[in-house]
Amino acid sequence: MSSSIHNLDSLREAALMLLREVESLASREEPRNGQPLGLQEEVQRYESELIRHALQRTGGNQRRAAKLLGVKVTTLNCKIKRLGIQAADSRG
Repeated sequence: MSSSIHNLDSLREAALMLLREVESLASREEPRNGQPLGLQEEVQRYESELIRHALQRTGGNQRRAAKLLGVKVTTLNCKIKRLGIQAADSRG
């Protein structure tokens, strides 16, 4: 299996795991900590985890991480800044 296919499989597994987690949160009757679930916050958390995972898989290389995620490097850089992802966050 080529490394790019392996990386895509790893990202897909992480995405599915996070999606199951979000679905389980949505199925709860009571909001966590008395606060309503916010779609925007959950999407940002999901996106942040995917980006961190991609950065871990590429050793922090943003160009390769962007390719794994299927986005432009500039888009990834904007998301990293907006989500407050630090370089140290992406290194396992």
